[in-house]
Amino acid sequence: MRLNPLALGAASWVVLLALASALAALASTHQTLPGDVDIAQWVQDLPVPGQDLSDLVRTVTETEVVLATGAAVVLVLWLRGYRRQAVLLAAGLLVMGVLAVTLKEIVDRPRPDPQLVDRRSGFDSTSFPSGHVLSATVLYGTLIYYGFSLPLAMAARVGLVLVSFLLLTLVGPVSIWLGAHWPSDVLGSWLWALALVVPIVVVDQLESSA
Repeated sequence: MRLNPLALGAASWVVLLALASALAALASTHQTLPGDVDIAQWVQDLPVPGQDLSDLVRTVTETEVVLATGAAVVLVLWLRGYRRQAVLLAAGLLVMGVLAVTLKEIVDRPRPDPQLVDRRSGFDSTSFPSGHVLSATVLYGTLIYYGFSLPLAMAARVGLVLVSFLLLTLVGPVSIWLGAHWPSDVLGSWLWALALVVPIVVVDQLESSA
């Protein structure tokens, strides 16, 4: 039996939204969740990613930087004729920006306790979700999908996917290594980001097959 892409996408979105909402609710009433302290301390004891690489990743995944990068990508997509993909990415980034601010205000979770983890980075907002992880996952997760779905030259495809994958792989552990976020902050950010990326993929697939 062939699965309906719309039904599969809708089911995935509902599950992601339920998990993301549940984790946000827990984070709003608990400064730490099971495993947060142990995982954070284990990550901070690792020799990698190290301060220099962590600071670099943290800089390029700032929400403002991601939005600026995303705007440039949207423009390139539009000019190259991929207008549906440009609009979908722009919409995803716009919703992400509003969602990040709204969740931080509602959850209002304090940053990791410096008595439990090392503070290796400065910050001026609440902890859940991680704006760096949320914004980077929405942008670079979508770009990985576009890297495989758009008819790009092989060099462009490989470069786009590799750079996007590298940033996606690093941004979560870096946020924990720097003591800026608990692991549950990172997990919640991934879940909320995927709840934005899934509709982009589903709508694009449906329009492509229409």
